[in-house]
Amino acid sequence: MEDFGIAHTPENSVLAFLASRSRQPSRQLSAPAIEVFKGIRDTVDQFLLAALEARTKAEYRQVFARVFPQYAGITLTLAGFSQAVIPQEVVNRMARESICEMEAEFRDKALPAFGAAVKQQAMFTVWTLRKVSDLLIQIADVKPSSPKADSEFSRNFNINAISAKFSLDCLLMALHSNRPIYPEVVEELTDGLRSMVNAYAWARKGLDLRIPDETPAVEGLTMDEEDRNLLEAAWQNASELEA
Repeated sequence: MEDFGIAHTPENSVLAFLASRSRQPSRQLSAPAIEVFKGIRDTVDQFLLAALEARTKAEYRQVFARVFPQYAGITLTLAGFSQAVIPQEVVNRMARESICEMEAEFRDKALPAFGAAVKQQAMFTVWTLRKVSDLLIQIADVKPSSPKADSEFSRNFNINAISAKFSLDCLLMALHSNRPIYPEVVEELTDGLRSMVNAYAWARKGLDLRIPDETPAVEGLTMDEEDRNLLEAAWQNASELEA
């Protein structure tokens, strides 16, 4: 899989990007930080609009190949900015708020805009993203047992998570702007959403490098039935993980 220049980057870049996409900036952010986040939203929106203008699968893939490296680059640049000026607990809270906003948007507006199947996939992707963000918060402060393996897991996590987030953002932009999406493009975006399940699998592998399964259960780190089902789906959906 092409890495789009995002190899060897921290997983918490996704949390920072989620925080920047929140429509309700935290009161704990400084005015300059709020302006940076607004500028990022405006720039990202231009990438999304370009993708939504595509009419066919081929056109969408051409636009994706052009704008996604920039979208990913902004994601990763934002991570460094956030780490420098924003307390991590504020980033984590804003990321959770952003997920809640996405969930509400799809729950209330997706059915008439996209139909039941796309709504269901989008809601599942946001639910998976919430699970992913919980794993990232757990991963953040624990060193991995194998930095080399962790670098590879991080690379694959970022590719899948940022790809899925691009599809989510395209659908959200369509909702916000009341913009119709051509059927072939909807198919591409729906397929892109499925990458979030792969991202969850890589995040679990990253956590296992820090807290192996055989370690006695630690409060807040045990897998519930939903986690087990999601992880099983991840392996079924991503047999290439070990390839």
